[in-house]
Amino acid sequence: MEPIMLFLLYSALLIIVSMVAAYLPLIGKLKDERAHMMIALSAGIFFGLLIFMLLPEGLEESEEGGLDTHYAMLIMAAGFVVILVMEILMRQHHVDSCGCHADSHGHKLVSISSFIGLSIHAACDGLALAALFLTGAEVGLMATIGLCIHKFVELFSLSTTMVLSELEKKKALLRLGLFALITPVAGLLFFLLFSDMEVEGMLGIPLMFASGTLLYVTMCDMLPESFHREEHDLKGLAFVLLGIGIMLAVALLFPHAH
Repeated sequence: MEPIMLFLLYSALLIIVSMVAAYLPLIGKLKDERAHMMIALSAGIFFGLLIFMLLPEGLEESEEGGLDTHYAMLIMAAGFVVILVMEILMRQHHVDSCGCHADSHGHKLVSISSFIGLSIHAACDGLALAALFLTGAEVGLMATIGLCIHKFVELFSLSTTMVLSELEKKKALLRLGLFALITPVAGLLFFLLFSDMEVEGMLGIPLMFASGTLLYVTMCDMLPESFHREEHDLKGLAFVLLGIGIMLAVALLFPHAH
């Protein structure tokens, strides 16, 4: 089979897996405790994604691209600051426009911040997936398997933030569907336009920027929300650790597939 056809086939599989994961948290109406436990699980997943995958890959790509580690960390800090400023401005806009307390929009802001941060990461995933496909069909298959697991937990987590933001199911599915398309579309564009280009070192800057955005979302939004109810602290801790464990397992099983 032609490489481009194989890439499209695997991309379709990736989209299906992503949408299954996106739909699961939207089934029924979650009770407050269960919803916060899902957020705790998602916080652990995001933290694991950052520490075990995104940040190491960003630093490695930066080094291969000739970017000094200190500059790479500055780019990461820029990603953190951009999401911080964006969230504060959005919160102020909500307060000014509706006159309500900012906390009433907290879940919506978490959802938006998560969507933006993970979208940057998803585009980088697409570029990396296309690059791996160009090295051979077997490598591309392993990359797709690893990425399917990766996207399952990622879409599940993102969908969870939308559940807490009380976004309508149709709108949530539309946004999640668009998000699921980011990786395949970015990969296809790279596959078609840059098949003869050396990819090593190209992803350092966007990966480090995405690391900064995900750092803010995880530490400033997701983790505080996980322990929003003091009576659920121990359960929340257990789910955070479970999420970290899941991503550690994915990183160990598929060290070069994400």
